[in-house]
Amino acid sequence: MSLALPLAEKNANAISDLLSLRPATTQDATSVAAIYNASLRTQPYQPDGVSETDGARWVAEQLAKVKDKDAVKDANYIGPMSVPMAKLQIELHQFYRRPMVIATQRGETVGWMGSLGLHDRPGLSSLFELSYYVAPRWRGRGVGTRLIKHLITQAPVWRVDRLLAMVWSDNAASLSVLRRAGFSSWGELPGAITAFGKRRDMVLLGMTLADVPRDFEDTQAADFAGAGDGDVPAAGDASHATDAAAP
Repeated sequence: MSLALPLAEKNANAISDLLSLRPATTQDATSVAAIYNASLRTQPYQPDGVSETDGARWVAEQLAKVKDKDAVKDANYIGPMSVPMAKLQIELHQFYRRPMVIATQRGETVGWMGSLGLHDRPGLSSLFELSYYVAPRWRGRGVGTRLIKHLITQAPVWRVDRLLAMVWSDNAASLSVLRRAGFSSWGELPGAITAFGKRRDMVLLGMTLADVPRDFEDTQAADFAGAGDGDVPAAGDASHATDAAAP
């Protein structure tokens, strides 16, 4: 499941050249959760008429219920991410050798991108469903664009030639970012999203890359995806909401 992420990347090159990108480690769990939760305070995630203050209050109330949990019982959980949930997501990326990338600016974590979506679907190893989130004060400054471009350029390293983003239909900002990056429409799931009493379509945006040569070396993928905390035991997905693609 992919949740809405309000982004406004009007100046895509403003700071992107100054960003540092690195693999996520479990030490990033607090920042990952905070950036994700900040995206839940406003529209298009929140219903029409809900102020950012009210949205922040809702996030705080819901987070208090799950703050010590690394998983919830709801299969289609809609709510904030606890630090244990974020830690588990990072570990799952490492276990399944999927890239999870942290963007920093002068030591500050300003955004992150994941690629765990659809990892459990048979035969889809050559396709990544991407996710990205940007800290509120860094939106509109090229962080999301830089993360997407990184995945595009590094895709052959992970033997991937298809990229997919699943986007809420009323998230115009993220739709624009992805289309500018070269993604095109792959269809939609009419009325698939039900949140806060409102139905939305799920828009599928994708990109087809050059086929990966059979003899392409993937040692860089091992270095990047495995950096940080080593192997972890297999585990179920704590919450599909934690792997939302820039929707």
